[in-house]
Amino acid sequence: MATQIVIINEGYIKIDDSYHIDWANKGNAMPSLPSTLHAVIWNELLGQNEIQNKDPATGNMTGNTDLNATSDAVGSTTIADLLAWGETRKGEITTATAAYDAAVADDEANGTTNASGKTWIDYDPNYS
Repeated sequence: MATQIVIINEGYIKIDDSYHIDWANKGNAMPSLPSTLHAVIWNELLGQNEIQNKDPATGNMTGNTDLNATSDAVGSTTIADLLAWGETRKGEITTATAAYDAAVADDEANGTTNASGKTWIDYDPNYS
């Protein structure tokens, strides 16, 4: 399971401070996050692990909520659930990318065009 996650709502997700997921690639199983959430920070870097809140109408920051344990709530989910989801989504993207790369290699080896016009997204049944 992932041990670190940073979510910038409608921006990106970073898993274990190294694996970057664009928001559009979050998949169809990401736990729901409230519209008042700007960011979730749970990592080992300097600074407080926290939820950064915003006013969804204006986008202005409204304050932070400290996070102290993986059981802490983030809307209707928890940090632990987000960490588990992040590890799963990372694996789904890795698997889809490998399947796409294999299809491209097969096309190159056999003179076929099965992967033509496709991307890894076409090999990801969990893409939203």
